[in-house]
Amino acid sequence: MKYQIMNRSSEVIFNDNINTILPADANKVFIIDNNVYRLYKTDFKELVNSSFYLFEAEEKNKILTQVRNIYDFFQNNNVNRSTVIIGIGGGITTDITSFAASTYMRGCRLILIPTTFLAMIDAAIGGKTAVNYNGIKNNIGTFFPAEKIIISTDFLKTLPEKEMKNGWAECLKMSLIKKSSLYDLLLSKADIKKIIKKTIELKLSICMKDPEDRAERRLLNLGHTFAHIIESISDFKISHGTAVSVGIRAAAKLSYQKEFIDNEVHEKIVQLLDRFDLAENINSKFRKKLLETGHKILLQDKKRNSSNNLILFRDFQDCFVHSNIDPLLIMNILLTFIKVDK
Repeated sequence: MKYQIMNRSSEVIFNDNINTILPADANKVFIIDNNVYRLYKTDFKELVNSSFYLFEAEEKNKILTQVRNIYDFFQNNNVNRSTVIIGIGGGITTDITSFAASTYMRGCRLILIPTTFLAMIDAAIGGKTAVNYNGIKNNIGTFFPAEKIIISTDFLKTLPEKEMKNGWAECLKMSLIKKSSLYDLLLSKADIKKIIKKTIELKLSICMKDPEDRAERRLLNLGHTFAHIIESISDFKISHGTAVSVGIRAAAKLSYQKEFIDNEVHEKIVQLLDRFDLAENINSKFRKKLLETGHKILLQDKKRNSSNNLILFRDFQDCFVHSNIDPLLIMNILLTFIKVDK
């Protein structure tokens, strides 16, 4: 699956034998999620035969301090613009690897090997890179497509159910943005490889038209304005999938309240999320933090310009960008998704 984004050639490759895809003659270094390395180090024996950096893949580590450590690793291993930097891990790892590769020497060669469902369909696709800053998710970043993204669904065999749900949340989001066959694939519980391919195709069809997130690509943020607030107030203890699921529910509820959709469409959206047993609310212990800092986090949202933009529903599988949303309304909708203590 070859494509062009921002005048850079990129390719998504499905192949379970990763060692046959990597450039054999190139100078290369690896940034690897420590947990992935622990699980697969015997498989990586041939792959990781050069220098590698083990990264503790947690949101709290997706920060500039860690990027500096990666830069030190690059310098110590004489990385230059012809060196291939290969990131292996979930979305946190692919995000920070891509950011470091895009900024070191103004850009090096980059290959990504996503190992989670979420990273395969979202984080590694489309060319966005990012790190968190001052508690704001993905506050600093660049656009820098990898030259190759290698997808091996074998990694999913060791993925915990919680991590699979993170991927399903993004998958369902893609099926709700616009009409496509992905929705039918999800309902039919099709083979995971087919679902991943279709989700990637959909995302790329949007990203190629709008690589810098200024028009149609903003639709990919369905549920994410709410989700980033949720993740931030929990210090990233709430998973991305949980936050996105609640965020989509919040967007659907607000769309219904503003009479953009009727109750039938609202229920159809909710039922799809319920069918995959995705999160309905967040713990009541985060209510105080939401009230204290939610508005500030919203003002830091990178999707915001001079007004608050929110992706809402106009119909089932039909979303649009709605501007000038009252931030108080966003906060009030989110408060309705705080779990009520019994």
